[in-house]
Amino acid sequence: MIELPPKEGPAKVALIVLHGWGANQHDLVPFVQSLRLKGTQTFFPDGLFDVPGTGGLGKGWFSFPLNKDSKQERIESRELLISLVKDVCAKGFASKEIVLLGFSQGAGMCLDIMLHLENPIGAVVALSGFLMEGEDVKRRENMPIESPIFAAHGLYDPILPLHRSKESLHLLKEIGFNLTWREYPIAHEISQDEARDVRQFLQENSHITGNS
Repeated sequence: MIELPPKEGPAKVALIVLHGWGANQHDLVPFVQSLRLKGTQTFFPDGLFDVPGTGGLGKGWFSFPLNKDSKQERIESRELLISLVKDVCAKGFASKEIVLLGFSQGAGMCLDIMLHLENPIGAVVALSGFLMEGEDVKRRENMPIESPIFAAHGLYDPILPLHRSKESLHLLKEIGFNLTWREYPIAHEISQDEARDVRQFLQENSHITGNS
């Protein structure tokens, strides 16, 4: 796991960043660095499972396309990441000072983790992702609706169609979550406009500040 300390001053926020399927812990480091966030200690864990055809360099949080092992793998990844959240809390961060940020499969895992933590976290940023088991979520009680969510998707995403992501994420809005939804004229990627909006959301919904 890559861990980056804050560039300036003490860390006020812990940012846990989850890569997409087939990438690894290094993938989103440049993106997070481009946000120029202050007071943020950042953690970039690796997915548990090797992605075929990547020579062991590509990782995933569960098998894709989905197969008979995917659900159990997702549960294993959830347990690992909840343990990571607990470890981060042990470093001195309160739950509300923890932010989860993920792309694609990593975004889906961020939402999944948020819904299974004992205490509400500071915020979730889900980029080009989806809510898993949405209908089951609607039947659950004691949802952590205090945690604001920023979710965004590309209009021309060939990997995960916009409508699937939008429909699943808006279930959370129906439940009562404060959901900020954005769409961008891009494919399965992150644009500069999206990065700008993520930075603004984090500054408004956490203790994170940014460099001008």
